[in-house]
Amino acid sequence: DLYDSGATHHMSPYRQDFVRFTPMPDKPLNAANQQQFLAKGSGEMVISVPNAPSEDSPIEL
Repeated sequence: DLYDSGATHHMSPYRQDFVRFTPMPDKPLNAANQQQFLAKGSGEMVISVPNAPSEDSPIEL
């Protein structure tokens, strides 16, 4: 997985990644190559960030 720590918004195609999820009406989004896909909801995800040499750190996005 790749996460941009400077991004103001994050996306995941995997519903199971979300710890909280709110469905919303489909919202069209354009990728960098102008391919369109639909956002289905919004919520929060918790990811595990490597924090060598200690344990991974959970981060909420």
